[in-house]
Amino acid sequence: MKHNTLWEAQISAYPDSLRLTDTQMLGALRTAIPDWVAESKYEDWDNYAARYEINEWYAPLWYRDWRELQIEQARARWARNAFMYRAQNTQGFFYACVKRPDGTYRYVGFRDGFEEQDYASGFDGMEYTPQGETL
Repeated sequence: MKHNTLWEAQISAYPDSLRLTDTQMLGALRTAIPDWVAESKYEDWDNYAARYEINEWYAPLWYRDWRELQIEQARARWARNAFMYRAQNTQGFFYACVKRPDGTYRYVGFRDGFEEQDYASGFDGMEYTPQGETL
């Protein structure tokens, strides 16, 4: 199918898409938490079994530090990818898609071409929660 705009191509491939401004994407990069961290529990932590050896009192602190490091590393990777996509294709745009009943979006990407597969998805584990927009 021939599309006249990148947005038409995006909506054709993912009808529930929300186009994100660079400002919205920047806000999301500052606040998003990787899904594997948001869903993790202390009991699922790799070092949970060794918590008695670590020291029962220190283990929760180390778990907290692990979570913070995971979040920081994911946000840095997402920001690097966002910068590269924007720098390489100034006509492209960021988007969120696969809207959930609670108004959040499961995936974040960058549309850079007219074909269905012309998008970059270097935001693995990033979800989008609208801030200030109507859900």
